[in-house]
Amino acid sequence: MAPMAHIEPRLTLVGRSRECDAIERVIASLRGGQSRALVIRADAGVGKSAILAWAADRASGCEVLRATGMESEMELPYAGLQSLCAPVLQGLDALPPPQAEALSVAFGLRSGEAPDRFLVGLAVLSLLAIAAESKPLLCLVDDAHWLDQASASVLAFVARRLVAESIGLVFAVREPVPEDFFGIEDLIVGPLDDADARVLLYQMVTGPMDAAVRERVIGESRGNPLALIELHRGMNLVEIAGGYGLSTRPALTSRIENSFVRRIAALPADTRLILLVAAVEPVGDPDLVMTAGSSLKLNPDAIIPALEGGLVELGAKLRFRHPLMRSAAARSGSLEERRAAHRALAEATDPAADPDRRAWHRGEATIGFDEDVAADLIRSAERAQSRGGLTAASIFQARGAELTPEPQLRSRRALMAAEDAFRAGAMHDALRLLELADSRLLDDHERARTQLVRAHVIYNTTRGREAPSLLLAAARSLEAHDSEAALATYVDAFIAALSAGTFAAGIGIEDVAEAILNRQHIDLADSWSQSTAAGLRGLGLLVTEGYTRAAPDLRDALDKLLAQLHHQGETNSVYPREPGRGLGTDLSSTDRAPRWMPLACLIARILLDDEAHERLSQEFMRLGRREGVFSFLPLATAERTSILLLSGRISDAEAQVGDGRLVIAATSAPASMTRGWWIAAFRGDAEAKSDLTKQLQGEILDSGEGQWFIAAAWLDAFLFNSLGRYSEALSAMDAAAGHPFDIGVAGWALPQHIEAAVRSGETERAYAPLKRLKELAQASGTDWACGEAALSAALLAEDDAAETLYREALERLTRTRVQTRLGHARVLFGEWLRRQNRRVDAREQLRLAHAMFIEMGAHALADRAGRELAATGEVVPKRTPGAADELTAQERQIVLLAAGGSTNPEIGAQLYLSPRTVEWHLRKVFTKMGITSRRQLASALREAPLPGA
Repeated sequence: MAPMAHIEPRLTLVGRSRECDAIERVIASLRGGQSRALVIRADAGVGKSAILAWAADRASGCEVLRATGMESEMELPYAGLQSLCAPVLQGLDALPPPQAEALSVAFGLRSGEAPDRFLVGLAVLSLLAIAAESKPLLCLVDDAHWLDQASASVLAFVARRLVAESIGLVFAVREPVPEDFFGIEDLIVGPLDDADARVLLYQMVTGPMDAAVRERVIGESRGNPLALIELHRGMNLVEIAGGYGLSTRPALTSRIENSFVRRIAALPADTRLILLVAAVEPVGDPDLVMTAGSSLKLNPDAIIPALEGGLVELGAKLRFRHPLMRSAAARSGSLEERRAAHRALAEATDPAADPDRRAWHRGEATIGFDEDVAADLIRSAERAQSRGGLTAASIFQARGAELTPEPQLRSRRALMAAEDAFRAGAMHDALRLLELADSRLLDDHERARTQLVRAHVIYNTTRGREAPSLLLAAARSLEAHDSEAALATYVDAFIAALSAGTFAAGIGIEDVAEAILNRQHIDLADSWSQSTAAGLRGLGLLVTEGYTRAAPDLRDALDKLLAQLHHQGETNSVYPREPGRGLGTDLSSTDRAPRWMPLACLIARILLDDEAHERLSQEFMRLGRREGVFSFLPLATAERTSILLLSGRISDAEAQVGDGRLVIAATSAPASMTRGWWIAAFRGDAEAKSDLTKQLQGEILDSGEGQWFIAAAWLDAFLFNSLGRYSEALSAMDAAAGHPFDIGVAGWALPQHIEAAVRSGETERAYAPLKRLKELAQASGTDWACGEAALSAALLAEDDAAETLYREALERLTRTRVQTRLGHARVLFGEWLRRQNRRVDAREQLRLAHAMFIEMGAHALADRAGRELAATGEVVPKRTPGAADELTAQERQIVLLAAGGSTNPEIGAQLYLSPRTVEWHLRKVFTKMGITSRRQLASALREAPLPGA
């Protein structure tokens, strides 16, 4: 990172009143105690840097932090973030210890395991909030499209969490905008109109200018200020005065860079070479550049023509006037000159103070093979990974592999680089590096690892279709070499096949199930592996033989996994990676809980074990957030949201979905993993549910996630049954019939199917799903499963038997946490009692159901219960919204945590907010609820409980 690009004082912001107003609003917000984030979007040369410089000048009374993304530092994790935060790092000691630890490791201030990016984000948010306590803080990040991925993700995270810290965060990015910045308030800066372009041109031209030439310059610049400046500078006096030679030019960005190339070409040879050294030295350290120049026999005065020409500035840092100027300077040298520049910089870099930059320069200076340089790069890869820089680790590892002279070792290093690239999310790089690994020189185990990387890349880029067959092949290949890795890959293959459904190419879930049942059975000493083996066998039996045969293995696996999770407690770290080890450790590790959480949650859902699902989903989230298993958070969030909704905690689920959107954006997980459409269904909002589903359908069809259609069908049936639109509910379940093996949601979907069929008058269509639901309940034995079976059977039973079944369902579901299902059972029983002319009994059930759904915020089910209650002759009062109803989902979450005794920092740590923002929310909540302090929260909540909490 380098300081902000310098803007010449004599240039003013011409034609940018709208942009200046936007900046003024940001600064006014900071001075008023609020926070704002803004993304300035524009093409190259339009004036983003000028707007940021203007913002810095206007921010009197504020502390200004500035940094500029640099293309040459995109591979260095947290480089941009460190540059921005460096002036306020004195606040590091004031952070909670886990945050201080994470940020210190990320910045290389201390050693440790790779930090969780969310924890780093929270640490940066807290650090900036501490800095803003004394005066408002304005953070300006230029060329943010060139930030390293880790820094971009964290800063985008911070930008989305700003509320009331007196912090402004303004990014300048080139189109197209990186995905990290999607959803943040933006300001699109376009070209100048012709009138403003003329004003700018007049400011620069000191003498007369031919009108035709002037209009040609304005036309060719297309309103781009930098193009105006450079096109004018590139003209000779004859052209200015009389107008010759403005020929057809390439694209605007290329034209600007080419104008820089021409200006550099006119400089003395030594000046060009010192600029080349500066261009490939990303820190902007003038001493380092001059030392490298000295080793190239360059005179220290060689930089003077570039300074006098305004190409660079020399101060605490050596800065190029524009990023394209740096690019032009790098292009100006031959390949050999660039290598010489890197070689000189490597020699000038202190190996103890900055070994990684030295290793990189050595790598770029090397032609052919060199084991000493390669080994140096491999060591840098290991250091980068310890700081959480998976992308940098992959790049160091890849360059090390390219320089390795021994073919077999080169192939092995390329494989490890591919594994690192995959873990960093660089899927195409992973495939490219696999091509560098000559499979003929790898052993069988390494070839199996190669298959595994390729399979996971395919799964993560296409989601369904090809992934099941590739993962199954990888699992079979791994069996002879690493039984635990094979076991993990069989799990992945099963989940991939379940996800793909009928969209899977080549093989289906039946094939995977058969392979699981026929796999080699090797004694596994590791307790997690033993539990997983039992669970896998249960899943295979479930697909091939049904619930009765599968249940003992599934129950055994779930009990063992829960026991092991309890035994593990808080002592184990997650995913330690040994130096030099590859993906096998990370994608195949079997001695850590998170790796098996998806399997455990799936089994809990299959068996309708609500207590296990509750505990597992909580632990899944805890591990993802606190232990740093970042890639698991999207699935953990989805699992947690599901059980919260079924438990009737809709507001909590809504807050979870809000966090989930951030997780989805940060991990590039499929949008289908968000649960906004689930919230809409449980709230009873048919229009919102339809809109959200339509938004997802295209992605689902492209990715081949057949299981999504089953989940969508269940939610549609749930919604339409809630609304009393039973024929539509039955049609929704029919639509899912083409996507078999709904084992992940069968226990949720079957009751909806049965109710829709019975209420639509097509009773005969309810018997097949009822038979399956009874089999599930008998095999599972949980109160939830048995309660669902009794409730559905009651819909088809004769009068005396029906009442017995309804009461059994109520008794069992009362013992569970799935309050939406208990409320639904009361509605169904109340409807039956009313039809038996037992109005008093019906009112008792319907009153309870109506109150439950009102409190949950399940509006459609509340309306259904209310209609039935009114039909008994009871006047159903319209619920008057109270103060608690005005609270947002996040405010409700903060209130519950505060009422439970959590401090502001503790609440902030859980919700990824700064303590100051928590305090700001609480002040708003107190005003809405008519109270003045935390001490009054508990009594206020007793008087007016939060709906859905």
